[in-house]
Amino acid sequence: MTKSPMQRSLDLMITVRERELERRVAELARKQALGARYLGNVQRLEQLAQQLGSCNGTVLDAGLAANRAAYQQGVRALTEAHRQELALHEADTAHTRHGVQQLARRQHALGQVLDRSLAQSQAEQQRREQKSQDAMAGQAWLRGQA
Repeated sequence: MTKSPMQRSLDLMITVRERELERRVAELARKQALGARYLGNVQRLEQLAQQLGSCNGTVLDAGLAANRAAYQQGVRALTEAHRQELALHEADTAHTRHGVQQLARRQHALGQVLDRSLAQSQAEQQRREQKSQDAMAGQAWLRGQA
């Protein structure tokens, strides 16, 4: 059965949407991997800060203690910066995930429209064939009567 121009257009739109959906899903996967990396960095920095905080009762001279405190402060500031980046990245990932879901819904809706259109075309074709067969059967019956 040949497709109508509308059905071919819908088929093309579905193909384009599928490609776009695949591209967006790959983008989402990249963002999730980057988020996992951010989270790992934050956890390692927190662990480092925690290790720096324990002095184990060791007495340090003033210069070394000041250096250690400045280093701890730097690690904490870096940890906080990574936390902020992670929060922004998670919001961006959520936005991308929402976009993927919307795109998938639109693509599914187009698929349903195409399926309905194909079903209607097939039903119409079957009606035409049945009508043709009925007409031929009627003619054959009339010839048999004559």
